[in-house]
Amino acid sequence: MHLQGCDASVLLNDTASFTGEQGALPNAGSIRGFGVIDNIKAQVEAICKQTVSCADILAVAARDSVVALGGPSWKVLLGRRDSTTASLSQANSDLPAPSFDLANLTAAFAKKGLSRTDLVALSGAHTIGLAQCKNFRAHIYNDTNVNAAFATLRKGSCPSASGNGGGNLAALDTTTSTTFDNAYYSNLLVQSGLLHSDQQLFNGGATDSLVRTYAATPTCFNKDFAAAMIRMGNISPLTGSQGQVRLTCSKEPRKLLYSMIYDHLPLNYTHSRSVALGHTVYSEFQADTTEIAADRDKHVQVTDLMVCMLAMASSVSVLLVLMCTAAVASAQLSPTFYDTSCPNALSTIKSAVTAAVNKENRMGASLLRLHFHDCFGCDASVLLADIPGSFTGEQGALPNAGSIRGFDVIANIKSQVEAICKQTVSCADILAVAARDSVVALGGPSWTVPLGRRDSTTASLSLANSDLPPPFFNLSNLIGAFSNKGFTATEMVTLSGAHTIGDAQCKNFRDHIYNDTDINPAFATSLQANCPRPTGSGDTNLAPLDTSTPYAFDNAYYSNLLSQKGLLHSDQELFNGGSTDNTVRNFASNPAAFSSAFAAAMVKMGNLSPLTGSQGQIRLTCSKVN
Repeated sequence: MHLQGCDASVLLNDTASFTGEQGALPNAGSIRGFGVIDNIKAQVEAICKQTVSCADILAVAARDSVVALGGPSWKVLLGRRDSTTASLSQANSDLPAPSFDLANLTAAFAKKGLSRTDLVALSGAHTIGLAQCKNFRAHIYNDTNVNAAFATLRKGSCPSASGNGGGNLAALDTTTSTTFDNAYYSNLLVQSGLLHSDQQLFNGGATDSLVRTYAATPTCFNKDFAAAMIRMGNISPLTGSQGQVRLTCSKEPRKLLYSMIYDHLPLNYTHSRSVALGHTVYSEFQADTTEIAADRDKHVQVTDLMVCMLAMASSVSVLLVLMCTAAVASAQLSPTFYDTSCPNALSTIKSAVTAAVNKENRMGASLLRLHFHDCFGCDASVLLADIPGSFTGEQGALPNAGSIRGFDVIANIKSQVEAICKQTVSCADILAVAARDSVVALGGPSWTVPLGRRDSTTASLSLANSDLPPPFFNLSNLIGAFSNKGFTATEMVTLSGAHTIGDAQCKNFRDHIYNDTDINPAFATSLQANCPRPTGSGDTNLAPLDTSTPYAFDNAYYSNLLSQKGLLHSDQELFNGGSTDNTVRNFASNPAAFSSAFAAAMVKMGNLSPLTGSQGQIRLTCSKVN
């Protein structure tokens, strides 16, 4: 795992003047495969000089290693660049140790924006590879949650004395040690996890049920492993002009040489490096070779090189070094997805959104909310209308009923786009772009929207009821709900800033203005006039979420929280003596910091488990399946 991001920092060798990450305690004697990566890099350099980064080579090699051992495949997002430094201290502090208990593991993964489900799914990488005696000695000799026969077997090659046989190896998965499958979880059920940290996943704690599920359902494990890899692959890659493309993966080119090379490249060479990851960054190096018609021999050569990783993939350490650079379902998303198939799609959407917002300012918030409520899945499922007697969608879910609107605007946009590009642009992508354009129309930041989502053919009322955070959630509930989707507490506060625009119904803030104590009395009184106490009286009466600038996308929402003027209970929870107070203060005083963070969080939210490739469909009408 790269600590600064998915940037190949772990490949940098120590020198007399530089100390990298390879000597960190979790890495020393554990990570290997550098020779294979060097060989791949040399062969790629021979066909594409200083074009393909070491970070991207790692990403593709990781995917192909899993496939070579019988595991799932995925398309790999490309366009990473290589770091110019590394951090020994971060590697020592951030990488989870084999001695970690469940609380430590959960916290370590949460620090990187990964949920408990991600933790358990990614730990399934231990279905292949080996571990050293020094890393499991304490477990087999001292722990009580280990199968006695299994412990005795392992003791045969791992003496109890520290320093004796510390480098001896044992398979992490004794059942199918060179096959990528779900046997790892079956081993945990019978207390045959090799590491202390492995068995912690099934030890009477919060992750037991998930281990049982993965042990019983291999397809579920593969699906969740893929979803977790999406989030792992999005950990702070360097793109655009950040970092560099190393000539040799193990060392940074001299600054002068790097400058000389790039100062003499044609402008379109550097311009071709996308500032966001996409899967068409390299014209002669793509993850999915089936998409390439020209230069097929070159692609076969590069792809065959990745099979070299099979020889090394029996060591789980190789996979763990590579894992964070891989992306899965979002790999097909690209800002240029419609450049050829529907070049006027984005301008058509923008014009329609601008017209709708100019007609009714509130519509900007409504379109943004539609995207939010869709994007704990980003597949336009929220747009599917109920069909009495045969289909119940998500629009009637408690967090949605009477709250989401703007369906007619989306339908209008869809009809305009269909008129120029028949069944090409998905409703899910229209929602994502319309949300961005709504924010911009109301004075907020812009961001590049990755495209290529497809539309679902179903919806889930129960998931909408369970996954969408309601207005009565406290801070702990909010953090948990967002963490389940891979978001940090800071990202939760950031996305809550969308409440700088739009309205809420009386029924959603009645309890807050009458019963809570963390509310400005004058503010509460002003709202009570339009929101009577009796339930059922004035339930749908509206009040602005941001009373200062209700139709301007700015940072006033956070300033309101500082003076206890959050409209919803869940709003004021962000500034109520808890762990997010400092983030609220920062955004209240620094609008640029909020805008930047919001844009980044929106891109991340838009990448939550989209349907891509041949999944789902492109609906002709957004409110119904084809």
